[in-house]
Amino acid sequence: MEFKYMLFTIFSLFYMQLSAIDEALVKGDEITVTCTVNACGGTLQLFEFDGAAFRPLLVAKVKSDSLYTFNVPKSEPSFYYIGNEPTKVKPIILGSEEEVVIKGQCGKSFELTIEESVINKEYIKLKAHMSRLRNLHGKYAREFRSAKTNEDRKAVAAKMRDLDDQKLDLLESLKEENPYFASIVAVNTYLSFQNNTKEYPNEIHYFAGEFFRFADLSDEHYNRSSWLFEALKGYAYTLTAAAMDKDRHMRHLEAVIDQIPEGSKARKLAMSGAIVILNQKNHPNFIPLAERFISEYKELDVAATTDLQKQVDQIKPFLLGGQAPNFVQKSPEGEEINLSDFRGKVLLVDFWASWCGPCRRENPHVVSLYKKYRDQGFEILGVSLDNNKDRWLKAIATDKLEWKHVSDLKGWKNEVAKMYNITAIPHTILLDEEGKIIARNLRGHSLEQKLEELFD
Repeated sequence: MEFKYMLFTIFSLFYMQLSAIDEALVKGDEITVTCTVNACGGTLQLFEFDGAAFRPLLVAKVKSDSLYTFNVPKSEPSFYYIGNEPTKVKPIILGSEEEVVIKGQCGKSFELTIEESVINKEYIKLKAHMSRLRNLHGKYAREFRSAKTNEDRKAVAAKMRDLDDQKLDLLESLKEENPYFASIVAVNTYLSFQNNTKEYPNEIHYFAGEFFRFADLSDEHYNRSSWLFEALKGYAYTLTAAAMDKDRHMRHLEAVIDQIPEGSKARKLAMSGAIVILNQKNHPNFIPLAERFISEYKELDVAATTDLQKQVDQIKPFLLGGQAPNFVQKSPEGEEINLSDFRGKVLLVDFWASWCGPCRRENPHVVSLYKKYRDQGFEILGVSLDNNKDRWLKAIATDKLEWKHVSDLKGWKNEVAKMYNITAIPHTILLDEEGKIIARNLRGHSLEQKLEELFD
């Protein structure tokens, strides 16, 4: 499983784990991992991923310019990662096999091939099968949404029911054959809403309640697999994208996390996966979940929790309820516009750019809302991520954006965008009369609803 996301930097080696490795090697109870690889720069390492970082466990013995070996203690199947640096690693499962052979190039770690390993070959097949099932689920969901008649919908639902059965058959077949793989499949077994609605009023409620239905999250296999990291990333992403109420959003996340043994590596992986997404999406629940992570793991991982605390302290003012930090930028006419100038107004800070298609498509709706509510105390301040003044001015005129605008014409390096952790546009921040953040990233109907709530 490839992991492209890391929350924190790499810290010191796990000395206790290294001691255990040394003891196992003395006994000779080991796996030999032989790597015939090029362009490693003289170093090849074995890493472990714990949700906070890829942590180095072993440095390979160098046999020649392209031949390296690791001696790894035999164990229950566990995920490791091989590469010459933590951003370029190849996932590998090591367990009780006598020897594993890897070939390829260090600079292209994801293209390394694993040979003479039954478990890794079976894992590759399993991933391909799960991917096929997931793609079919998406295909049928699209067909169901576009179906014109009840008969068409029934026909698609029947295909989805058959697919549900295939997923359940796969899970059941692995429970005895390979419980480790079964734990992986369990967090990837999501049945169709159309055939399993139960008491749920809509699919997002069904998703929130049923996504982990088939997974025993107390299963110790999850301590040796990074799949919970990815599963919680996907779960948190969907809940966030659905614009779920903040409290309900947090309850669902906590309900999942609370099923995982406290202090375990599995729980650390799960919490880290959710934290990654909430941080990326500037979600207000990033703060309470990060603080819970810090509380639970501050004694087990001082470096990671210290780093996360710094992120919390930095981000806190920019989330809901925080006092929006002040800034000053210049208007197209060169006038310095200060955020604090808008105190006493409900202010929408609108991050956009002339080159941003979704921004431009949203502008007519924002214009209509501005006309409707400006006499009641609603204002807008456009912050442009343009780097071309003429295009910026032309877009303002073409879209008839009558409110105030600022930019430093630095594109994505715009100082205000960096200050507010803006990673995608359009992005909006709604402030109350005192300059406190009351909503983020409202657009379309959700922005209209919020303004109705405030003014009507």
